[in-house]
Amino acid sequence: MTASHTLDGEAVDWLHAGERLSVRFGLNLDDADARVRNQGAQVRMFANASLPQVAPDRLFPNVVAATRRAALSVQIRARSKSALGFGFRLRTEAEPVVERLYAVGRPDADGFRSVTVRRFQHEASLIVVDLMRARLGRTHNLAALQQLWVCDIVAWDVHQFLDPVTARVYTEDNPRFPRTRREAPSDVLRGTLRAAGGDAPRVNAGVIWADDDAEQTFERVQVQREDDPDEKPIGSLRVHFFVVDSD
Repeated sequence: MTASHTLDGEAVDWLHAGERLSVRFGLNLDDADARVRNQGAQVRMFANASLPQVAPDRLFPNVVAATRRAALSVQIRARSKSALGFGFRLRTEAEPVVERLYAVGRPDADGFRSVTVRRFQHEASLIVVDLMRARLGRTHNLAALQQLWVCDIVAWDVHQFLDPVTARVYTEDNPRFPRTRREAPSDVLRGTLRAAGGDAPRVNAGVIWADDDAEQTFERVQVQREDDPDEKPIGSLRVHFFVVDSD
């Protein structure tokens, strides 16, 4: 069995990409299959983490460390310059978890909208973290599994969309929700770096995996005009996944 390694980093409540995009990983407590597998599970997030024993010179800006086979929920909060909302995607280097979904609900007092994802967009499966070495025994393809070690999260502005329920088209000049006075971001949204309590966790590399059934459904809107997520993102960040040693 491969030995686990100490993860050093700053425990955080949110992972940030500038001041306009924040992401939080937690346990999925909404889906029935997730609640079963998440009994006794944990998820922790770290900024600027390292593995001092094996890679002291490598920095992992955003880390999610979870119990093996934990089912995750992913909360994305973004403040768009558009009055309509934002689109977002989550992709591993191998495949998308979410290709294109949209947050076009009412913003909060700080101008942020929030959306939570608990499943893969194109299959109703839970978002699960598993040990890379456990999956290696089945595939014998380390290069392919390393593509599932990371996830890139990107958000971008939406400028026009059709609501298929009401058949109304919303634009910057005709927003779904009138603009309110923009406040300064709250402390919760900015987040505060905190020293990790207790001993540093011992971890191994993890992978994102689809497993079991998810019950979440997505609101459908027809987006007609939006920014290019690669050329004009609200923000983007890359997350590495580790599995916490439970021994």
